[in-house]
Amino acid sequence: MKKIYYLIFLITGLLIGATSCQKDNFPGPDAQVFGAIRDSVGGGLVETDLVNGSKIGTYELGEYAGNPELRNWVVMQNGEYRNNLVFSNTYKIEFMSCNFFPYTIPSLVINPGPNQIDFKVVPFIRIKDLSITHDATAKKINASFKLQAGKPTVKLSSITLYVFTDMFVGEYVKKTISAGTGVPVRSFVPAATIDPEAIYTLSIDLAANASVFSVHRNYYFRVGAKASQAGVGTIRSNYAPYVKIAL
Repeated sequence: MKKIYYLIFLITGLLIGATSCQKDNFPGPDAQVFGAIRDSVGGGLVETDLVNGSKIGTYELGEYAGNPELRNWVVMQNGEYRNNLVFSNTYKIEFMSCNFFPYTIPSLVINPGPNQIDFKVVPFIRIKDLSITHDATAKKINASFKLQAGKPTVKLSSITLYVFTDMFVGEYVKKTISAGTGVPVRSFVPAATIDPEAIYTLSIDLAANASVFSVHRNYYFRVGAKASQAGVGTIRSNYAPYVKIAL
């Protein structure tokens, strides 16, 4: 009798295991999607924050079109992205609460295998003619640049010179800086009209921030500009590429 019970238990376990394997034996992701967020003017990369920066909102359609689920793809700091675990299908793409004007692609086909897709966007603000230098005599980091509005309705809320000890420097990864005789941040209240010919300047007083720069090493400096624009959701900062300076 014990042998009969054992055989029943063994057969039942094998059947359950086989059924589970069949249920789990779905095809895996068969597509890779990569590319960049690019400025519609000139095609340059639209940089962002790696943390709380721009994202690519995706909705898988096809058999899921009746109730698609939002999945966000991360955009890297330099504006590029890559997702190697994607199911080939038709997708709705949505850009909301980014550092460029929002828009939606109702239908985008992603084929099996590699898919290179660049998205052309209109950034809120373009940072032009950037210079970040170290004035050893004055013990300052000086930044100068011009700004260009993506559309005539865009105004300027603030500009900031960020610093950190690695390349991911930005609004959410930064050192706290004391002003001293420098001007690391400028806020505009009310938001200011952007003059494309104006030269904007920011600076960090190294002496007033001796504890921040106490170690002789490479530091990463980056200029960010925050726009003011109605009707576009949460606005993220626009950036120029970081500049590495040894101090």
